[in-house]
Amino acid sequence: MKKGLKWTLWVVLLLILGGIFLNFYLNYFTFAYALMSVLLLVFSGWGAVAKLKNDVHEYKNQLRRESDIDDIERYTR
Repeated sequence: MKKGLKWTLWVVLLLILGGIFLNFYLNYFTFAYALMSVLLLVFSGWGAVAKLKNDVHEYKNQLRRESDIDDIERYTR
């Protein structure tokens, strides 16, 4: 991730957490729970993207290993 984007995400995360605590302190529970749900959706999306990237890398590694086995079998016949 680019350095500027990473800092922006950290700042937004801190602002959301601060907003959650502030809304609970001011007895605005609906807004606090709404911010908590937004945070949950962001983390769920982040996890889905990470899993997708992992699946793609795993598939590419499997294809590379299979092609290496084919090369070994071809040259050792």
